[in-house]
Amino acid sequence: MYHSVCQRHLKQKKVEDALELLHQGAKNMLAHDQVGSGTDLAQRLLDIYESEKMPVNDATRGRLLDLFQSFPVRTQACDDYVRSCLRWSSKFGTCPTGDPQMHHAFGSRYFKEKQYYDAEAHFVYGTLDSAKALGHMDWECEFCETPYYAKGEGTKKEPPGANTEAFPSSPQPRYLALKKIQHASITFETFTKHLKSETPDAKGIPLPFNPSSSGGDPTPEVSLYKSPFINFVQFLILCVQRDASDLFVNLRTQYRAVVASDSFLEQMVEVVADVFFDLGPKKPVNPFE
Repeated sequence: MYHSVCQRHLKQKKVEDALELLHQGAKNMLAHDQVGSGTDLAQRLLDIYESEKMPVNDATRGRLLDLFQSFPVRTQACDDYVRSCLRWSSKFGTCPTGDPQMHHAFGSRYFKEKQYYDAEAHFVYGTLDSAKALGHMDWECEFCETPYYAKGEGTKKEPPGANTEAFPSSPQPRYLALKKIQHASITFETFTKHLKSETPDAKGIPLPFNPSSSGGDPTPEVSLYKSPFINFVQFLILCVQRDASDLFVNLRTQYRAVVASDSFLEQMVEVVADVFFDLGPKKPVNPFE
């Protein structure tokens, strides 16, 4: 019935009526656990977005996010729907990786459902609010039995204490690899705010950070933590913020063992070296070119 009425609206050039019909129909189906029918109507709505070349705006985005809240997570239908939404938003929006506000909404729900892997995958392409949420999520993950990069639901345990060296360090370098310096800084500051208030012994004495020998910029105050991962990420962000290529080289050398212990972190640091300091792998010279 929904499809036939929708087609009638389209023939009469009543596109908004067709979209509203599909939106309410899909929502009704999902509310009654008819996921297959709801998914079918939601996909039809997206097809019309595509055929009508509808841009990303509050109205078009709002319909899709409203339906997303009705989808059951941890299902193939939900995963496919999210991918379809982002595909449309990357085509008709301003961001090739998908609309940041949609990424934030997706990540926020996955975070609420303790789907940390999926949540981070969206937060890193989201808004500044996503960066803050990711910092809170990093802290929450410190107390999860489930490894941070494994899909599944974690359970709470006691804080690891001041001597822990665990730290979900990849979000900040990943942000930096995407040239999102402010996002990386917000995520780190949010995480360490939890650390300082809830495990104050994990923080050591303040240290000066001198980014260059020129002395032209004010010297910020940084903290020495007991976790080498936290210290590395903190100095990595500062090196990028201050364009301190010489100190970046020293930092990577001093923390070589820390970086090498995590292959994904190592990969992200290589990208950071390339995009900010032009220190990536050099292409071999072809004498025939």
